[in-house]
Amino acid sequence: MRTYVLHRDNYTCQKCKNRSKDPKLECHHIVFRSKGGTNRPDNLITLCETCHGKLHNGKFTINKKPSNTKHPTEIGIVRSQIRKLNWKFQETFGYITKYKREQILGLEKTHYNDAVAICCDENNPNLQLSNVVYYKKHVSSGDYQQTKGIRSDKKIPTGKLHGLRKFDFIKTPDVSGFVKGKRTSGNFSIMDIFGNTFKKNPNVKENCRRISARCTTLTQQIQI
Repeated sequence: MRTYVLHRDNYTCQKCKNRSKDPKLECHHIVFRSKGGTNRPDNLITLCETCHGKLHNGKFTINKKPSNTKHPTEIGIVRSQIRKLNWKFQETFGYITKYKREQILGLEKTHYNDAVAICCDENNPNLQLSNVVYYKKHVSSGDYQQTKGIRSDKKIPTGKLHGLRKFDFIKTPDVSGFVKGKRTSGNFSIMDIFGNTFKKNPNVKENCRRISARCTTLTQQIQI
């Protein structure tokens, strides 16, 4: 838990922001355990030893209140229900995941590396890194901007043009990406999932194939 809180707070004292130059960091209970405080992460905060001592000497107070999150309760309910269903599964714990990730796999702390460590067989740690990364982006289900111009006098075509809508994923001999801008000439503006527009504006009337239709969640795989 201490490691998690330090990582969450970026190994920085939340009072002085490491201006005290004190290298020793401690986890402080916002609501003291003697007053009913818990060891949950939302009740813990990172302080350097200097600020921690000043806090306990009454030189300043922390007004931050722990959030009333219901996620731990929900996770506990889900876990108990899975046990009642007699599903075949194995339970693991954070310290086991951390040991496998750091000592066996040598990976940095990320959510997906934790998932890899959980799935890894400790006795046969064969790890092959993929050269493909999947990205996703959420967009609205429709085009709500209907006009443009200073007086909103120019109507924006929001329907299909040449059989394609905005954010359709298409493939041409020159580029592959999402439709960003449409022109009646057929020279569409194409972008990647990050919003970067390609310099080439392919003509969708010639040798163009729609890979996937527009949806609220755009996905694209990119090789690294």
